[in-house]
Amino acid sequence: MSMFAKTFIDYAAGIVPWFLLGVLVAYLVERRFSPRGISALLGSLSPGRVLGALVLGMISPLSIISQLSVSGALVRLGANPVLLLGFFAAERSYDFQSFPIIAGFFGPRFAVLNAAAIYVSLVVALLAVARSPVSFRAGNGSDITDGFWFRQVRLFAVVVVGIAVAAAARTFIPEGAFSAAFRTDLGGLAVGTAVGFVSYFGTIIGNYPVAKAFADLGMSDIGVFTFLTVSPLFNVVIIALFASAARWRQVARFFAVYAATALLFSAGIGIFLL
Repeated sequence: MSMFAKTFIDYAAGIVPWFLLGVLVAYLVERRFSPRGISALLGSLSPGRVLGALVLGMISPLSIISQLSVSGALVRLGANPVLLLGFFAAERSYDFQSFPIIAGFFGPRFAVLNAAAIYVSLVVALLAVARSPVSFRAGNGSDITDGFWFRQVRLFAVVVVGIAVAAAARTFIPEGAFSAAFRTDLGGLAVGTAVGFVSYFGTIIGNYPVAKAFADLGMSDIGVFTFLTVSPLFNVVIIALFASAARWRQVARFFAVYAATALLFSAGIGIFLL
């Protein structure tokens, strides 16, 4: 238990301060931002708006993924459905606090490559559906700021659970329990993708202590990189969540293209750059 406590504290120290900073920034942003503001930023489909919408989603502290029910209201206020899909996906795949946490666990180089791979994969996926008719179901929600503190407490609870699960895995799973394939590039690529698809750790920050535990247990760099790059969107829970807000056939191509592109980038970066 002493090892569990130490591991829990170490992982929490790398995440919780940044999470709390993100809560503060999110509070300040949500006090001054409105659904009409988002709609104005996502109002027309153009190359600049595509690139900007994805950047905005990746650095957004709004935690808007938990507010997919307002998507119909945002479209009615003027948001382009394709851009809105990209914005939601970018918000899920990265977070305001992601870079310092990943850099703290795996180094700045790893963090830069991860952010770049996610961004380029999002761009390719969004371009693949740019001419597709995307429609969001009408919802009752109309204000993204509803229940701010409730959402933050819920997210923090998920983060704590993720840290606890990761610390338990690091403490109680013997390093020799994994086959040698777990430590190879191909094995790590397969395991990182498979675990990321079937496991859901809530907010994207919940993935980071789990990735750290995988690394501590001996997973190859390419496996850890794949887990952090592919799983944010190529996850059965996230796919179901998006399908609940939009017509699933219309967005299936987006997820498929993202997964394929992210896998290619993970393999290339893992082999040549990590």
